[in-house]
Amino acid sequence: MAINEILDYAKLTCTNLMIKLKILLKKTSKGDSIEFFSNREQYDNIKKPFSKKRFNFKGEKIYNNKHHIIILKN
Repeated sequence: MAINEILDYAKLTCTNLMIKLKILLKKTSKGDSIEFFSNREQYDNIKKPFSKKRFNFKGEKIYNNKHHIIILKN
């Protein structure tokens, strides 16, 4: 699944973001990734669940309350 544009999920609630990510990752193949922007609270909540062996999680703070996230499916 290739997404050319980085999606901005910063306005979603943490629950809605988790649901969206689980759906997107279920549709992705091994080796594919999803890339998006999140706010600090979302980043804090998704970092641990998506840092497990099935995924490679990368997050970088780009603004005061904005993070650039990439989750790679292993």
